[in-house]
Amino acid sequence: MAGVVVSGRFPRRRVPRAMVKNVARVLLRGAFRNWLRNLATTAPALGSMTLLLLLSGLVGVLGFALWSVAQTETRDAAVLHVYLRDDASAAQVDQLRTKLQADRDISSVHFVSKDQALALARKRPGLPDLARASGGNPFPASFDVQVKRLADVGKVDSAVRRAAAVDPVYPTSYDPGAYQRLTTMLLWVAIVGSAFMLLLGFVAVTVTANSIRAAIHSRRDEVTIMQLVGAPRWMVRGPFVIEGAITGGTAGLVAGLVTLVVTLTVVSAGGSSFLQLAPGLSIAAAALACGAVFLAGLVIGSGSSVLGVHRHLES
Repeated sequence: MAGVVVSGRFPRRRVPRAMVKNVARVLLRGAFRNWLRNLATTAPALGSMTLLLLLSGLVGVLGFALWSVAQTETRDAAVLHVYLRDDASAAQVDQLRTKLQADRDISSVHFVSKDQALALARKRPGLPDLARASGGNPFPASFDVQVKRLADVGKVDSAVRRAAAVDPVYPTSYDPGAYQRLTTMLLWVAIVGSAFMLLLGFVAVTVTANSIRAAIHSRRDEVTIMQLVGAPRWMVRGPFVIEGAITGGTAGLVAGLVTLVVTLTVVSAGGSSFLQLAPGLSIAAAALACGAVFLAGLVIGSGSSVLGVHRHLES
């Protein structure tokens, strides 16, 4: 009797699909279930990481606002306002214009009349009240001089402040110490903020690693059985890393949302005056800070878990 060989069409694609499903069940669902079960143990790490990320987000938004202010101040510092006398003659003004345009350190010269100066002042915080209180137009005509290099502003100021058309009481807008004070302030804010964030980061990483260590010891028998039956290292260590990522992601989500709400509240309460003082701070910047805080939480949580697993789980 002849044998019959039947070649059936077996769905080979179901094997990888089943493998992926089983891996997801073991790693993701198991890690989430264990994370919920050990939430009391994870609470200190969750709280410290949330505090760290919240402070990091708020400091980051504040630093971005200060950076925007510094960039604006830097651009403004390279523009020298040469204020003119109210009684300056047309010949004196033209002579000063010719002198400024001939200077190689100057890239452009723009004349601003008294009416234009008043219109510009009305767009800046606090100056409209000054204009109304004076009962007239207290702002003089001027030349807005764009200097090529910020270091040359002082030299241009020395060259024009004694011109006949220049106001002898308040000749220019040059303030040699303003930019230096701003730079020093930003430097100290960056140093203090970085040191504080590093301290909080060390605390958060240590607490998270210790929580993973406690979770490993509480499931020592389960880990030992998996190692005895020959489970791969990634299957043994993976759930703990994912638990850390869940902790960091949850902390990052909470801290990011709080950062977003606080930033939007401050921007809305400040109105147009606040946006003029910090032009770079907007809804897009707040949303970017929220996303950055969330991603930082994932990185810190998973990284701390990898550190804890590496140190306290046997290979």
